[in-house]
Amino acid sequence: MKKNRHIHIIGAGLSGMVAGITLAREGCRVTISDAQKKIGGSPLLHPSVHTTPAQLPELNNYTGIDFSGVFVPCDPYPVFYNKTGRLAFPPYVKHNRAYCVERGPRPSSIDSFLYKIAVKEGVRFEFGKKYDFQFTGPGTIVATGLDAAGYGAFGIPCRLVYGAWSAREIDDLRATGTIYMGPFSTDYGYTAQINGLDYNLLFSRRPVKDGDLAAYRATLKKIGIAGYPDPWQPVTMAVPAAARLFAGDVILAGTLSGMIEPFWGYGIVGAIISGRIAAGAVMDRSAAEREFEQFNRGFDKKFIRRETFSSYPSPVRSLLTSGSLAWARLQCRFDGKLASGPREPLKWFR
Repeated sequence: MKKNRHIHIIGAGLSGMVAGITLAREGCRVTISDAQKKIGGSPLLHPSVHTTPAQLPELNNYTGIDFSGVFVPCDPYPVFYNKTGRLAFPPYVKHNRAYCVERGPRPSSIDSFLYKIAVKEGVRFEFGKKYDFQFTGPGTIVATGLDAAGYGAFGIPCRLVYGAWSAREIDDLRATGTIYMGPFSTDYGYTAQINGLDYNLLFSRRPVKDGDLAAYRATLKKIGIAGYPDPWQPVTMAVPAAARLFAGDVILAGTLSGMIEPFWGYGIVGAIISGRIAAGAVMDRSAAEREFEQFNRGFDKKFIRRETFSSYPSPVRSLLTSGSLAWARLQCRFDGKLASGPREPLKWFR
């Protein structure tokens, strides 16, 4: 790769900024354009909080960026509910690690954290610039996230996901996350908090109707959770149905490339990793393709599992969830080694 080469990145999200930082450190001139007027992504989605499994030391080493200050360990480990019943996990969960990460325009967000590093490395930003995919040149990195337009422009299969969210500021500065499954969603709702921001999202593969949201909020109230302000913000998001690094000579990054865990929807770590891979694709296409394949080798099977699971009626989903956890607990009774160490749900590195 020639030094001082100019690279254009569309999308100032996590993957776009990681790619920009990486390329700037390699001597490239980098411009990142974004449709929003400032850093922090779409106000239709943010500010938000995301709970994610992560192997943080490996992530820091892989990217050359220390994310320790913006990945805050959950205390306690995330809790799961099926309707109003708390699910019993196998004992290895107590050895797992999960983190909360803030997205959006606030100074405490991971977006603001990466933006400061990118500016320091000499990355140039253009905000308020609408995407024009028709004139995307070879070697351009496109990282437009959950926006359906990117999928359509490059012929990438995707699945629409619907949701509604609310957030509030609180005095509690802990990082916590809880997931709620039930008939109100084919997927789940969740609450998560960090840096005094308390976020609540219900999302589903079917449109979220008023009755779904009312049932979800009623379930939360029975558990003892309330107080999220009205009105809830409706959202429609596009998630990938396939993983691919290239669309012709254009490099894809982030959710658009498929770097999202397709069963539970964990996307933070995948976005960061994909930014590093996208930067590598500028330097060595073949090597980047091999690396991308290594990280995404299980995508198709997990995607099919999620689609199948979400298609079942709520009682069947409940039975399958309870049954799989009961089987895992039984395995641990007869396998002390399994019970005594971590078995993390998202293994990007291990």
